[in-house]
Amino acid sequence: MKYTLEIRPLAVLEIIEAYDWYESQKNGLGTEFIIELESFYAHLHTHPFSHSFYENPIRQGSLGRFPYTIVYEVFDTTIVVYSVFMQKQDPSKKRTI
Repeated sequence: MKYTLEIRPLAVLEIIEAYDWYESQKNGLGTEFIIELESFYAHLHTHPFSHSFYENPIRQGSLGRFPYTIVYEVFDTTIVVYSVFMQKQDPSKKRTI
């Protein structure tokens, strides 16, 4: 089945913040973060149910190299990303809507 990916505006802001922070640490590191995130998204397109539940029906999966958790939900043919969450933050701040 083909899935489309919808990234909610607040998740986009989290991605931009992460990119900017990594770029401020080392030139090109923000780009490496985006590449890792895109690789995660590519995996989601083919295996959307492979990650654990955060709160049923909302799932979460982690990036390998960077300390971020992706919070998402699978609908019929759409994967909705609610949050790209920095794991060192207070877990109660994870966005799910």
